[in-house]
Amino acid sequence: MVVIPRLGSFEYVALTGDWRLVVGNGEFNLLPQVGGLEYSSGINLDNLAALIVAAKAHAEANGINWSGN
Repeated sequence: MVVIPRLGSFEYVALTGDWRLVVGNGEFNLLPQVGGLEYSSGINLDNLAALIVAAKAHAEANGINWSGN
């Protein structure tokens, strides 16, 4: 995972490059990257799940609350 800090938010990019998340400023944006993605099965969803787990832990450790509170 690559972490890109922004004002009041973080952008997380999967090491595989197929997913990125932008979390903060009251928003959660899940953005598939350009390329051959498989949305229904396969490694792409495994990559997404791993990215969400790592990004949530990092964001909460840095004061970004995913609950919207």
